[in-house]
Amino acid sequence: MHTSDTSVNTRYKIIVMMMTMILITSSLLLSGIFFLKPVNAQGGMGNDSASGELTTEMRNWEMINHNNLGWSFNPQNIINRDNVNQLGLKWIFPYPKSPSIPGAGTYEGSGAPVIIVDGIAYSATNHRGLIALNANDGRVVWNKHVEYDNNQLVKDYPHVMGLLPHTHAVNYYADQGFIIPSYQSCQVDGHDSLLGDLSLQVLELCGTQREARAWGNLGYYASIGTHPPAIFEDIMIVPVMGSSGKGGRSFIAGYDISDLENPARLWQTFVVPEALGDKDWALHNCDKGWFFSFPEWEESGRMAVPCTEVPMDVLQHDWRKKPNLPLHSASTVATVWGHFPVDPDTGIVYIGLGESGPYPDASKRPGPNLYGSGIIALDSKTGEMIWWFQAVPHDMWDMDCAWGGMLGDIDGRKVLYKGCKNGFLYALDAATGEPVWVFQPPALWIPEGSKGLDPKLKSDMTKVWPGEEGSTEFLGINYAGALEADLAYDGEKVFLATMNMPVLITKPELMEFGNPLLMRPSGNPINSTIYALDAKTGEIVWDFFLDGVGYRGGLTVSGGVLYIPSGDGFLYMVNSDTGELIGTKAFGTGLWTQITIGADASDNMKVFIQTGGQTITSWGPAGIPGAMLVFGLPSSDVDVPSSVDASSSDESVASPDSRSVPQSTTQASGDVMVVVNPFSYVLAGFGLIALIAGSVLFFRSNRD
Repeated sequence: MHTSDTSVNTRYKIIVMMMTMILITSSLLLSGIFFLKPVNAQGGMGNDSASGELTTEMRNWEMINHNNLGWSFNPQNIINRDNVNQLGLKWIFPYPKSPSIPGAGTYEGSGAPVIIVDGIAYSATNHRGLIALNANDGRVVWNKHVEYDNNQLVKDYPHVMGLLPHTHAVNYYADQGFIIPSYQSCQVDGHDSLLGDLSLQVLELCGTQREARAWGNLGYYASIGTHPPAIFEDIMIVPVMGSSGKGGRSFIAGYDISDLENPARLWQTFVVPEALGDKDWALHNCDKGWFFSFPEWEESGRMAVPCTEVPMDVLQHDWRKKPNLPLHSASTVATVWGHFPVDPDTGIVYIGLGESGPYPDASKRPGPNLYGSGIIALDSKTGEMIWWFQAVPHDMWDMDCAWGGMLGDIDGRKVLYKGCKNGFLYALDAATGEPVWVFQPPALWIPEGSKGLDPKLKSDMTKVWPGEEGSTEFLGINYAGALEADLAYDGEKVFLATMNMPVLITKPELMEFGNPLLMRPSGNPINSTIYALDAKTGEIVWDFFLDGVGYRGGLTVSGGVLYIPSGDGFLYMVNSDTGELIGTKAFGTGLWTQITIGADASDNMKVFIQTGGQTITSWGPAGIPGAMLVFGLPSSDVDVPSSVDASSSDESVASPDSRSVPQSTTQASGDVMVVVNPFSYVLAGFGLIALIAGSVLFFRSNRD
């Protein structure tokens, strides 16, 4: 072979080799781009390390405590203890100015946690607004404001005290596709989640005046919608409360809503006796109930006293008036401030009840005063009482059990976790109400006169004041209670917040009805302690101390982080396993509402926080309009915080592109969006062909 032929052949080989390498490399790179697994911001594989995709439970936060079980727990792990300090502000929604409500006693803004459903964030305002926002950027999807004529209400229903909105929550009901806020008075309004239009309305929850009198009611109804109803299948469960100190006969009602245009009342279960009194009131369900006795707990650790152990003379005259006093009239026993969970298997609904009134002057109501400051379990279909547990018999201190409860599991045994304002947390057998364990916070300070009473002693069940006879001033347990915050539960640990905030209580005079008391700071230290308890045993795993703060609101746990929004203006983020502080965020205004975690329509996980807009005027400075602040990890979505125009119009401004993001094609990765394309298989095949062709060319050149 000539030299020239050799050099040509060599060049030919080099060219073929280069082309082959280019083809192989290109095909591998192209196919690799589409085969790469998404990497989230914490370095894990996919949005969820187990499945690689977000589930509905991760995307959505549908109720004030996440779901019907009330856990306040999102199982996502994209935002976690390793990256939570990287959260940055994505957008801000300042709440629009709304018409003032005379005598409402509430600020602008919202005191209700944000609800997230399929990329839409819902919020109920303190002044009867209901707003849906695009969770991607905060643009208004729709905005509804409920007009309300208080004067006309009182005229039409003279037995109703009138408007007193107290917006604690808005819930989404997936089976029905509507949302219900808690601000309605003596009625329930369900709104279509996509359009905001009214899809369900139940009027006259309080009944007509004639009906109320037929129910044995000589007082008034409060007309407060404290919390959205519970729904089991096609039955809606709604508490109706008597006015504080004005004598309404409180009850729980069940409605058939299978026909949304014609809801019908199925049952009505009263939780206070008739105004004239029923001497056998406490005997009707005695075999189904338990009393908590503080003296016996302190002495022997006994967790519950069966009602059957209580002497007949104590129970027979429960709620009966004393001689020469006005007719007995019950008060706010059915005030339900928190979530009431429903067992999806049995349909049993668990409801915490408010205090017996009037308080603390209990001269009109001797006896334990069932079922005040207690917990009841009802059959959703019939209203039948399954069991009851009274945490504070003959309550004189407003130690109610009205905040949310949670359904959990202890070695296959269903358990209701429920706290009361006496500071105790009870783990109750969900089937019977018998305590499995009882937790008394060691940091809780209880004044000697407020330690609780023995339901077996008639002398305790007829007391009027918790102090020396004739005393007109005493040191009360707390203004807002020792446990007045929603719990959280991750399946292994129960998280709760207790506080010490004692006040001096003064009795100016004896009034026929009402709560004739004045309260002022006592000068005693104010503080709170957050506990993590072993869910099986009630033993302390860790505690976290907040000095100078009376904690009120709710806890949230997700991704190994416990979120503690505090009245001192800070969001504390704590390792849920150890209690170690991970980081804080300062907001410059008190945080009184629990945070929620959910995904926008692009599957970016976000944290939703309400600021300002306190629902109780004495808990912070006035004039704070309130805003929703939304945080997320650094990602491909918009990182520049935007303040969205909060128009009060009812116009649909924007909406997410889709109510359901295809899980198989789109996955959030924190910093990048990765799409799995079927064309990758074509490219892979092309790469294989190129490899074979290149190899053939190379060997032919060698042979030549």
